[in-house]
Amino acid sequence: MTLRDLRPSDEAVALALWNRAAPYDPLTSDLYREKVWDEPHAVARLAAVVDGEIVGWTVAALWGAPNETRGTVKLIAVAPERRREGIGGTLLAEAEAHLTAAGAETVRIAECSPNYLVPGVDLRYTPGWLFVQKYGYTSVGEAVNMHVDLAAEDWATDERERQLLERGVVVRRAEPGDQGAVMAFLDEHWPAWKPEIAAAFRQSPVSLHLAWREGDLLGFSAYDANNVGTGWFGPMGTAEAARGLGIGGVLCRRCLRDLKAQGRTSATIPWVAPVGFYAHYAGAHVSRVFHRFEKRLA
Repeated sequence: MTLRDLRPSDEAVALALWNRAAPYDPLTSDLYREKVWDEPHAVARLAAVVDGEIVGWTVAALWGAPNETRGTVKLIAVAPERRREGIGGTLLAEAEAHLTAAGAETVRIAECSPNYLVPGVDLRYTPGWLFVQKYGYTSVGEAVNMHVDLAAEDWATDERERQLLERGVVVRRAEPGDQGAVMAFLDEHWPAWKPEIAAAFRQSPVSLHLAWREGDLLGFSAYDANNVGTGWFGPMGTAEAARGLGIGGVLCRRCLRDLKAQGRTSATIPWVAPVGFYAHYAGAHVSRVFHRFEKRLA
C-alpha cells in the first residue's frame, strides 16, 4: 500500500467508496466537492492505493477560528472489504502527522468548523466507533441532529410577525448590502459562524433572514450555509438582550418555509444545543446521536 495526495480526478472512485463505507451520510458530487475541495483549512487530502486502486482516503483540516490549535480528521473512509488490513490506521497516522506539523495540539474526528459534514461519530458506525478508540481517541461528549417534517404545516409567520412589528421589530430576508452589518453583529456575538453566514450571502436568493429594530440587528437565521442542497438549517442566533420576544421562532420558521418551497419534505437541524426550542417551534425530534472524540497529539 502507498499513500499519495487525493486528486480531483479521483472523484468518481473516492465518492463511490465513501458512499459504500458511510451509508448514513451519502455524498453527491456537489457535496463531495464542498467537503473535500472547498475546505479552506485543509492540511492533507490523502488516498491509500493498493495495486493502483484507491482503497481508502481521508481529509484533515485545522478548525477555522483564529489561533485555533485544534485539528480534525474531517473525513476518513476505507473500502468495507479492505477493513482490518491496517489501511485506516495508516491514513489516520499520516493525517495526524500533517496536523501536528501544522500546529494542532489536539484532534477530533469528523467535527470541525465551519465546513463540516457531521458533528462526530454516529453510533451506528460500530466499526468506526471502535476504530477511533483503538487509536487513542476518547469521548468528550455527545451531539445530536434533529429532523423536521416540512410537510407537517405551511410554516406561516404572519401573525407572529405582526406581533413583533407592534414592538418595533421588523423581520425580512437579508439583502447583499446587509453583509457588513451582519458580519459586525457576528464579530460581537458568534464570530465562529462568519464563514457559514458568508456562504448564505452567496446563495440566490440570500438564504438568511434577519430581525431589526430601529436599525439595530437583533437576530438571524440561515439555511443552505453548509451542506448546501440537503435541507440543512442554521446557524441561527438572537442577541441576548432581545430574547424572549419570539424572534428566534419566527426566524427559524421562515427558513423552514423556504426549504419547503425548494420542494423538500424534511430539514435537518444539526449539532443542536437547544433541543427544546426546536421541538417547540418546529416540531423537531432528535434523529441522530453522535459521540465526539478527541486525542491529544504529541
